[in-house]
Amino acid sequence: MNGTPNRLSELRESKGLTQEGLADEINRLAGRSSAVTGRSVSRWETGVVQPGVRNRGHLATALGTTVDQLGLSSPTVPKPRKPHDWEFMTDELDPRVADSQQQWRTTRAALNGNRRRLALAAAGLYGSTALGDTGLIAGPGWLPDGPVDLRDVELRADPAAMPPVLDGTEEASALVRPMNTLVRRYPRYTHAIRDLSQPRLFENRMCWRLTDIGWAGGSGQMAYADSSYFASVDIAEVVAHELAYVALDGGQVRPTALRDLPYRKLIGDPFDLGRRPLVSAISTLTIRGGSEPSFLLHRRDPRSVASAGGMLQVIPSGIFQPSSVLPAGAAADFSLWRNIQREYSEELLGLAEAGGDGDPVDYTVEPFAGLDAARADGRLRVYALGVALDALTLIGEVLTVAVIDPDLFDELSADFVDRNDEGVMAETVPFTEQAIRELLAGGRVAPAGAGCIDLAWRWRDQILGA
Repeated sequence: MNGTPNRLSELRESKGLTQEGLADEINRLAGRSSAVTGRSVSRWETGVVQPGVRNRGHLATALGTTVDQLGLSSPTVPKPRKPHDWEFMTDELDPRVADSQQQWRTTRAALNGNRRRLALAAAGLYGSTALGDTGLIAGPGWLPDGPVDLRDVELRADPAAMPPVLDGTEEASALVRPMNTLVRRYPRYTHAIRDLSQPRLFENRMCWRLTDIGWAGGSGQMAYADSSYFASVDIAEVVAHELAYVALDGGQVRPTALRDLPYRKLIGDPFDLGRRPLVSAISTLTIRGGSEPSFLLHRRDPRSVASAGGMLQVIPSGIFQPSSVLPAGAAADFSLWRNIQREYSEELLGLAEAGGDGDPVDYTVEPFAGLDAARADGRLRVYALGVALDALTLIGEVLTVAVIDPDLFDELSADFVDRNDEGVMAETVPFTEQAIRELLAGGRVAPAGAGCIDLAWRWRDQILGA
């Protein structure tokens, strides 16, 4: 065998895949059509070349294992070489490259400082679909007539879903992709974030993208296909950055039309689920029930997160994704409730995040078992409020609310942390009309959080009176 032995061939054959079939699966996961071929797989298997970090992750996902079980050696570090003369003309320190990158950083900082106002401006581009003044938009049939018990929301895997049409590399996004050298721009927005403004938490993990949504008769159904976090960011932050670049003027947000926003215009109908990878977050308003209900808020640290940094958010909130790429883990994690539980354990209890490349979460142990028991006996009730889009980023938001009996809440809150990997616990707010009005009027709450609060208050009798 040439090069370093590995387990790729063994694992591929155990999955019943040809080299071409494995290549197709990697391309599907990566959201591109022809980057990896059967010959590429053959060269990896024989050790002629080593797959890069990103393809190692896709290999592990496609083969139903973890990266460290692939048996690959560490990626080869290229030996330094003398640059060609022409490369000095395209050095990244060229003033034109530096200016492009600094302008990108400046606009991104302005974006992060004005996300709420920009979300409201973006919502105005979509007319009657705006969900009040939350900064969310909701498509026809995306909101139920009232809160739906989470048990009555059915999830369906959609492995036959066609790949999204757009991936963020289109020419229309060039305006917001800074120069990497004099002769080319960064091919993807995530590449620019990685090099120029990387937050502490920035990993390209497997996620699920929404492909269908519907509500009827007090129940709901959603369909999801496989995707990745960066596939979402490559479009979501492009449309957000584009609006910030065009609309922000000396701290003011000037009126803007779709014709001035080439990439947003290219997307077209934001509710067309085949147009782009609609990875969704699950945001949960956590209410302490009883005679004087209140709810928790979390302040997201812009140094740690790629979106909604500096804003208040309901807690827990997180991307819908598996805890492990292993098949058993992904199957158990394909549940809105399981995702909420994991985010609860990470954000409120400070437990380590399941990074996606290890063993699946064991839901039979604490705190998961206790949460399951509380939900079974009615001390903890979880409702779906609907699905919407953050108008600024066009990211999907599954809006939910959890109502916890006061005795149980007080017991759980004894272990709550003041700070987690994504920010700090900000405050507890009375669940009253006046407190909610003042909170939302302040413009500090992220659109998903504002939507959860708005809908929960609208349907408070059903939620609190259950």
